Amino acid sequence: MSCCSSTHLNSSMHRNTIVFHILKNTINRFQLFQVIYYSHYPSLVPRCGLTTPTSAAAMEVNEPKYRAAVGILIFLPWALTVLVLGGYGYLLRDWRWLSVTTSLPCLLFLPMLLVLDESPRWLIVRGRHDDALRVLQKAARWNKAQLPPEEELRALMDHIRKEALTATKKSDASTSGLVRSLKNIMEDVIVLVRTRRMRSITLSFYAQFFVLGMVYYGLSFGADKLGVDPFVYMAVSGVMEVPGGTLSIPLAEKMGRRASSTLFFVATAGSLLVLGFIPTALEWLVVTLAMLGRLAITVAFQIVYLYASEIFPTEVRVRGLGTCTMLGTVGAMLAPFILEILGSIKSWVPLFVFGVAAFVASVTTFWLPETRTAPMLDTVASLEATYSGAKEAR
Repeated sequence: MSCCSSTHLNSSMHRNTIVFHILKNTINRFQLFQVIYYSHYPSLVPRCGLTTPTSAAAMEVNEPKYRAAVGILIFLPWALTVLVLGGYGYLLRDWRWLSVTTSLPCLLFLPMLLVLDESPRWLIVRGRHDDALRVLQKAARWNKAQLPPEEELRALMDHIRKEALTATKKSDASTSGLVRSLKNIMEDVIVLVRTRRMRSITLSFYAQFFVLGMVYYGLSFGADKLGVDPFVYMAVSGVMEVPGGTLSIPLAEKMGRRASSTLFFVATAGSLLVLGFIPTALEWLVVTLAMLGRLAITVAFQIVYLYASEIFPTEVRVRGLGTCTMLGTVGAMLAPFILEILGSIKSWVPLFVFGVAAFVASVTTFWLPETRTAPMLDTVASLEATYSGAKEAR
């Protein structure tokens, strides 16, 4: 949709999508952390289902110059909710009532569904050109912008659709419905690793999201292992996430996605490796280093999520972000076991594991291309052509 992105259509065409994403992050973070804190077995699957499609839609309808700000600021309510949760958990100690009262606001999602439009990029790749055209015309009316002629738009849509079809295997019509469904599921997974550049990008993000989930949530509910008050720790963590959700915007714009994510992975590793050797008696120093690590991993989390949203092409963006978030969930589920089992050996062992993992994640960023000023691509074929050609040129 390059011909349309040059206009001001995407700057506000899906403001409702962004509002929905902000509302979702506020409610979801509130519910998520109370489950983690009281159960130590984080149930993160609902977060995956909510975060992935809404963040992808918010990214797809923005111009490149707004992507960093939108992609990071929509997560700012998470930080503000952590601040509230520390005090709320202190006042309401019964975990059942805490679970109920933080789950009920999810009902606020339902009215928003009535005013949301689908992403035109996704509609085009799926062949729903009439629906995509209606969304674009609605955006043009809102922004008082002039669309190209309808014939030109439809020709561009046909080109993008054909490109997507040539990159996707067609199911055998002679097979049974069950077999065809299983083949489609396998195809959905294999498309992320079939081609060389797509495979290196996918595996790199899988490693990074696994480490992000493990380290972020390990620090989130590791207060008892650090010998500090968990409610104060939660509130201070929220304070540290606020600059993490704002300062990361100019850093991602000035340094680029790859350099900034590498920097904060390394900063996380450094703070945690040093923290492992600080005596717990020096509580102020322990909390300071823990919060620096929390700040660094928060910034890394937000930049990497933005990075992945920009790199994965439209036809596999939700699929790619969904599987990446699933790997983050696996890492988060391992975090309490690392804290409990390895922490019983020596208190510094979990922090050492988290620090080494963050350093390894920083190395995997070198497999990724920079996307700061690059357009968001629509198909795997266009990704292979763009980045493979750029690599050969270098």
